[in-house]
Amino acid sequence: MKKNNVVMPGDQLSTSEELLPGDGTFEENGIIRASRMGTYHVDEKYKRAKVQPLTSIPVILRKGDIVLARIAVTKPSMIITDIIHVIGKERSISGETNSTIHASEISQSYIKDASTEYKVGDIVRAQIIQVQPSIQLTTKGRELGAIKALCTKCRRPLVKHDNALECQNCGNKERRTIAPDYGNVDIKAL
Repeated sequence: MKKNNVVMPGDQLSTSEELLPGDGTFEENGIIRASRMGTYHVDEKYKRAKVQPLTSIPVILRKGDIVLARIAVTKPSMIITDIIHVIGKERSISGETNSTIHASEISQSYIKDASTEYKVGDIVRAQIIQVQPSIQLTTKGRELGAIKALCTKCRRPLVKHDNALECQNCGNKERRTIAPDYGNVDIKAL
């Protein structure tokens, strides 16, 4: 079949002697077939048949993805989060979004109690370090950490002031592991 043609699921693309099955394809009895509607391409470097979808597809979480996650539960040994967005993707996430950040993955510094670094409702930018069997995140990177945090007393947004976070409503001062652009990220625009 010619490259760059629009193909339908089940269309024959090549044989397993010529190419390997790649993204959007599968092998059946030595024949490489399309598993989705899209444009047929050949990855010359790896000799793989690929089908690029014609429309955007739901986001599947992968190791290395940078994500936004909302803190759901805090424990001394770990933080439990719900991933709400993958940076650079427009569609919603397909599949499991529950994830954890172990105390050792919060900061380059030693963290004795993970629940002192993030609080329920905070939004963090994190990187996926494991997808299977469970989703694991880290906030150790330079651009990672809390980008929005709420006061634990009155639940209003905390504002970065010098090296601390302060509630402009009640004056409460709190500490978090924050990203360099804390407070400057428009979450609604993502």
